[in-house]
Amino acid sequence: MKTTIRNRAAAAGIATVTGFAAVAGLGLAAGPALATPSPAAATAADVQPQSVHFPTDTVRYADELVRAWGAGNTDRVEAFASPHVVGVLSDHGNENATHWVQTGSEGAAGTIYVDYENTVTGEKMSVGVANEAVSNGGEWGEPHGVHKVQFTD
Repeated sequence: MKTTIRNRAAAAGIATVTGFAAVAGLGLAAGPALATPSPAAATAADVQPQSVHFPTDTVRYADELVRAWGAGNTDRVEAFASPHVVGVLSDHGNENATHWVQTGSEGAAGTIYVDYENTVTGEKMSVGVANEAVSNGGEWGEPHGVHKVQFTD
């Protein structure tokens, strides 16, 4: 009788350990695979930036617009500039747009004008940034702060 109880207890213990190992193995195999979405399930929101940082320094704000325009980043240009400025930049075209160098800045009537010169063509550009919209006292500036752009030879 004692032998039978021991054999049955041993068999039950082995079955329990084996069953636990099988369940644990399934949990390990299924856990990470189920938690990670497939690449096809990724959406545009997963790979696109959720917001645009607008600097509160007017000169840096203008520089960000010029960099975006030079890189052909239309979405970023549209975020930093008014529709009028976007149209002027688009009409001008961005050939040699990566060659603009900042030459100075000055303020007048609530606008900071940041000046640039193209190192390839010699053309000059002045970008007008609304001081109040950009330097609004907050952590970030506001969108569409560039409201003027002018090209001269």
